[in-house]
Amino acid sequence: MAAFHSYSITLGLGISLLLAACGGSGTEGDGTGTDSLATEQPTKDSEIIGIGGKLFSIPSPAQTALAMRKAGLKYQKDLTAPLEKGGTLTTKVAQSLALGVYGADLAYVTVHKDGARAMATMQAIEKLGGQLGVTNAFDRTLLDRFKSSMNNEDSLLRLSGTAFRAADQYLKMNESEDVSALVLAGGWVESLYLTVSDAAALKDQAMVNRIGEQKSTLDALVQLIEASDKEGMAAEMLKAMKDLQAEFSAVTSTYTFAEPVTDAAAKTTFINSTTQVSIPAEKVATITAKVTAIRNMILA
Repeated sequence: MAAFHSYSITLGLGISLLLAACGGSGTEGDGTGTDSLATEQPTKDSEIIGIGGKLFSIPSPAQTALAMRKAGLKYQKDLTAPLEKGGTLTTKVAQSLALGVYGADLAYVTVHKDGARAMATMQAIEKLGGQLGVTNAFDRTLLDRFKSSMNNEDSLLRLSGTAFRAADQYLKMNESEDVSALVLAGGWVESLYLTVSDAAALKDQAMVNRIGEQKSTLDALVQLIEASDKEGMAAEMLKAMKDLQAEFSAVTSTYTFAEPVTDAAAKTTFINSTTQVSIPAEKVATITAKVTAIRNMILA
């Protein structure tokens, strides 16, 4: 086994920074979802990052993996990206996108308690992280906390948010916002791919709702890439994301506000507003196909 320092760095990178993704799947018809928020819950559905003077809300990949598990989707290790592929990539764009892919995979395998695959994925992330110069984003204290939390899901997910923000800040301080944006995009694509590749997801209304909610996330990611890719090196990825935007344009959602209810004794606030998502039947296959094509392009 490699030294603890290396694996800890990768855990921090993969479970957080480098992750932005949300799973989902599509099917025909309408769906509704009701939100609730515990004020002391250990994790969040998204992280707020800033690039180019703008703030963006990016879904948490760990929460996406949890949603997939909650929906009863089977763990399919074979859907994760081949780990040897990372070592063949030579450009910053390709490495950044792949780092996001592996980060989303790490969240997926960790939530499903596949320790062996998690460790192997960490090694792949470490190599890419070293090439991109992001392995200095975390101090030893944070890494120690990650190691000690490997068997505590709530603590691990809470720490992922801390590491996400630390890595995002590190990249911005080192004028690497383009890397940050591409890692986020790669992770988002991978989590979405993992979900739409499971036929069972198409039958779960909660997952249908999640894919519909990705319309705004996709818009944000396109803006992030446009704002940070000053030299146009990610033009191919940007075009592919815009093509996917065209398919998502047919997805509609309606938000209905309802007064929240607070349980003071339990220190919990329940948000009773609802979101109704509608995805035209004919768009399900095209969205799935384009997500798969983008993922294949990243790993080509």
